Amino acid sequence: MPSLKLKPAVFINLAISILAGVFAQLLMKYGMNVLKKTAAVKTAVNTANAYKNSGALTKPVKFLFIVFTNKFVIAGIILYLISMFFWIKVLSKTDLSVAYPFVSLGIVLTVMLAAITLKEPVPPLRWLGIFITLCGVYIIVSSHKEKGEDNYNYKNYKKNKNKIKA
Repeated sequence: MPSLKLKPAVFINLAISILAGVFAQLLMKYGMNVLKKTAAVKTAVNTANAYKNSGALTKPVKFLFIVFTNKFVIAGIILYLISMFFWIKVLSKTDLSVAYPFVSLGIVLTVMLAAITLKEPVPPLRWLGIFITLCGVYIIVSSHKEKGEDNYNYKNYKKNKNKIKA
């Protein structure tokens, strides 16, 4: 198989984007676990469920207020915004068909870290799925060949454009 030839800056941006997304998920889940243990979220959930019968708009708004004022949920949202910024940088430098499989690595890391930090159970079949996912990412990414710098060089573009006209 051909070797992977992505520029280091693309890998760095991918890593930051993926890691920020992973930790965003973990923080939001931790925040929701904290809220679930408190009476506030139980009251808000009951209130939100009661909304279906009462028709009052204030009850789901109260639930959303409680969720979105949790410091862990807010930190997760901020990390998602950071992740998005680096993801946009990645998309400006490489093909989506190469970059997007790396998102699967975020899924793998999230499962692994959720098992370690949040003590979530991960059965053997899920570990098999993670292994298969990693193999798939390797196959997809290893088929990529980096475009030469001259493809992005304006002078070469202009020169090639003039040759076509002639």
